[in-house]
Amino acid sequence: MSKKKSKSKNRNTKSPQPRADSSTQGVRLSQCMIVKNEEKNIEKALSWAKGFAFEQIVVDTGSTDRTVELAEKLGAKVYHFEWINDFSAAKNYAMDKATGDWIAILDADEYMPNEDVIELMEILDKVHSDPASAKQYDTIVNSWVQLNDDKDIIAVLTNQRIFRNSPELRYEGKIHEAIHIKNKYINAENLRIMHTGYALSTFNETDKRERNIKMLRDELVRNPENPDMMIYLADSIKAAGTEESRVEAEKLFLKALEYGTKANPEIKRLAYDFLLRRFFGNPGKKEDSLRLCNMAIKDLPDYIDYYYYRAALNNQKSNYEAAFEDLEICENAFADGDTLPETRILLPNPSPLFFQLKVAAKGLGDEQAIVKYTTMLSTMLIDSRDNLEIIGSFILTILLFGISDDDALEELSAVYNLSDPREMMFIARAAKDIGAIGFAREVMDLTKKLMDR
Repeated sequence: MSKKKSKSKNRNTKSPQPRADSSTQGVRLSQCMIVKNEEKNIEKALSWAKGFAFEQIVVDTGSTDRTVELAEKLGAKVYHFEWINDFSAAKNYAMDKATGDWIAILDADEYMPNEDVIELMEILDKVHSDPASAKQYDTIVNSWVQLNDDKDIIAVLTNQRIFRNSPELRYEGKIHEAIHIKNKYINAENLRIMHTGYALSTFNETDKRERNIKMLRDELVRNPENPDMMIYLADSIKAAGTEESRVEAEKLFLKALEYGTKANPEIKRLAYDFLLRRFFGNPGKKEDSLRLCNMAIKDLPDYIDYYYYRAALNNQKSNYEAAFEDLEICENAFADGDTLPETRILLPNPSPLFFQLKVAAKGLGDEQAIVKYTTMLSTMLIDSRDNLEIIGSFILTILLFGISDDDALEELSAVYNLSDPREMMFIARAAKDIGAIGFAREVMDLTKKLMDR
């Protein structure tokens, strides 16, 4: 399997040309967005739909930069909406201005690749040409692809941003707003919305985080039994990055999960992801982690991360057969279908998956599988040997698995010359950047000894 599997073998291969006259041919698509101080993103945000969208609507909520000027220059219809601490109100205002048959409402840091826009318009044309279907379907479910600053895919999720234009379909909730779908949806997970806003700087915007926390606390005062708002609040609180914030977030996440089916499974994923990362390396939390994995798989069977976590836990408990079965589910998810699997931890490089497969194969005494996964793991690490983020993620994963620093270095010796101080310093930096501070110090101590010889 390659380092970055595009899974585009069945994708539309036509040249990505816009319609000659999108105002008269087929379905009419309205692109809508709300913005504030997005001069760096606005051109990209409008360019992807140019020539395909019937109209482009930009609702500005108080920009002080050149966002409005640039949007008007690019031909968008620009409206102004006074910010009232209500994302739904702003988005609904934008949707009220739309006159197309369908609405695509993306953020300024999101876009669709050209080939995906072509497929989208073909899907919408097909639905729109059938009067019964035109009223039967409310939305499209698509893939939501998270990109880091290097444009590597770091997570694949699903969401709904493309809706039939109907007054009945409007956002609810002042923050973490959502539209409640009443009719059927079109499953088109091969269509991708690319999200470029996952750089670390985004998460460190204190003002936005504090604004969101205040809005969420207000929502919970009005509705204290809302587990979704608890989860969103916990997710915002943990972003502060302190142990105090993580403790508060943990309590909120656990409380929200007690509500069971009352909580939205897709939103519960935020709780599962945080708690599993927090518990995974704690020997006293292994049973809690396994319980969370089972709950998450029941709630979200299409997300392979929880099979991976459960497999890693079973490898630690020497339950190698159960681990191997879950890991094969993960491996097959990468090999099957036209889209990347939904995962936050096995992209951009799934080397941790093949490390766990190698461990399970050794535990089962399967010599053929040992050779297979050892080779695949080495190949992936060699391909990524200069990528600090990928190597750091691999180091952290194997350390959380519970292996010693010496064994971790042995795994890395297949890729790096441990007698070369420069390569050892690279390993130390990768470990430090990902948060494996103890291992980084150990590697630096060994590096110093090499240099003192």
